[in-house]
Order: sequence, then structure tokens, then C-alpha cells
Amino acid sequence: MNWETITSPDHEIRDLRKTLRDSEVHLTWFWSKDIDFVYIYKAPADHVQPYSEIAEDELRLYTREEYKANQGYVARIDGINRSHYRIFPCQKREGKLIIFSQENDNNSIGISGSKGKIFFSITYKNKLFQPLKKVKISIMSELPLDKEVLVYVKKHGSVPNSIDDGTVYPFVRDFPSGKSVQPEIEIDKNEYIRIFFSNGRKSAYDYELIPE
Repeated sequence: MNWETITSPDHEIRDLRKTLRDSEVHLTWFWSKDIDFVYIYKAPADHVQPYSEIAEDELRLYTREEYKANQGYVARIDGINRSHYRIFPCQKREGKLIIFSQENDNNSIGISGSKGKIFFSITYKNKLFQPLKKVKISIMSELPLDKEVLVYVKKHGSVPNSIDDGTVYPFVRDFPSGKSVQPEIEIDKNEYIRIFFSNGRKSAYDYELIPE
């Protein structure tokens, strides 16, 4: 591949913008008259490569005519995954394509996929004059989940407000897509349980936790 250091701001891609429409993202940018083509690079947000390590099959050539016909660039959003796009300007010289290694953030943008929904319900069964009560936990997920994503927290006297507001317990099995009911457990009749993400904000980027 023929990479060349960009020397003129007139060759830069800039004003890169995104519009999300259902399961698609629509990208637009300023396209200089000096630029004949662009190469579009897409990667998972946590595996973005420097330009010198990008393989040719990771780049998509996109023409000005395609841009005009589509009024930008349209791509599907990959479920809950976060993606990163970088648009590299390109010129044709003596029959060869020269790619400019624009490395600032003007040609770069991140895309967040739609959040996967996780529904949970907690039901209690009290027995008269008994010190313990039974608890049934149900999890309904649109996608399979690793057991490490969720924990349940137990607290005496009231429902926990956060993962730090009580005693934390892990789940022992992964969650399939659809509804799964956990084995019943017994707790003190004055204790209460709630479900939380084990890693807080990190999972909250990808999932939405909803009580039923």
C-alpha cells in the first residue's frame, strides 16, 4: 500500500458527522476537490490499529460518485458493539492510489451500537411465623450473557440502592438468550435482593438493566 504523509490541510478529511437511523449509521464529511477517493477503515473500538499496521483488506475504497449517490456513507450497526471509523483521503497518481496517513481526529469517529436489554424480576415467598423466605430470580436477555456481567446484592432492612449497598453474590451459570429462572434461594425474612452490573458503567455502555 502506498501511504504518504499529508502535507496540506486542503487534502484533509474534516467535519465528519454521524446520524443514527434504526440499525444503520449515516456518515458525512467534507470532501476536498483535490481528493479523488477515500479509504474507509472500520474496527472494534478497542482494537483500532495505527495506519501503519492496517492491512489492505481492512480498508474499503469509496468513490466520490458513491458518496453523492448515497449522500454520504451508510453502514449497518453491529448490534451492541462499539465501532470506530477512520476516513483516509486518497489521490490517483500515474495509475497508482496514494493514501494520505491523516492521523488527527478530524477523520475519526466512534459509533455505539444499540444496547441489549436485560429484564429481571425478583419474587419473594414468605411463610407465616418462619424466619426465612424464598427468593426466585428471573433474568430475560435478548442476547446470551456471561455470568460475570451480573451480580445480586443482598441487604437487611431495605432494597439495595447500589452494588456497594449490601453483600455481593455472583451468579454460577451463564445466561442464555431468552428467559432463565435461577434456583430458589432462602434469605432472612427482613432481607432484600436486587440485580446490578458487576462492572458498573462498562456494562452500562452495552446493556440496559430493566426491572419487570
